[in-house]
Amino acid sequence: EDATITTAEATDAAKTFHSLDPKECLTKLSSGWSPWVLDVRLQTEHDIVSLPFTDGVSPHRTVKVTDIPTSGDVLVYCKAGVRGKKACNRLIDLGVDAERLFNLDGGIMGWQKEIDPNMPRY
Repeated sequence: EDATITTAEATDAAKTFHSLDPKECLTKLSSGWSPWVLDVRLQTEHDIVSLPFTDGVSPHRTVKVTDIPTSGDVLVYCKAGVRGKKACNRLIDLGVDAERLFNLDGGIMGWQKEIDPNMPRY
């Protein structure tokens, strides 16, 4: 079996966003990390419950480079983590440096479960 990696595969591997579980995320935030926080759910979902430090809302299907600052880290979250991954990949495809993007694994449901069980559920 040939184990060589093509240039395309190496490039694809290099453009992967970061994933953080809720506890890792809280630890980073507690030590001074201050990313732009983007909720990629629908506005109606955001209105029910959101992370209190959210900076913007832009549904994952239509997220644009102009929805985030031009520099600095961006924390993306959704309900369970899947739309966040899609939004990160879309932003990478639109030219955003993958190193800047962090997806909250488990989304807001994971945050509710691990960090704040008193948050509303839907």
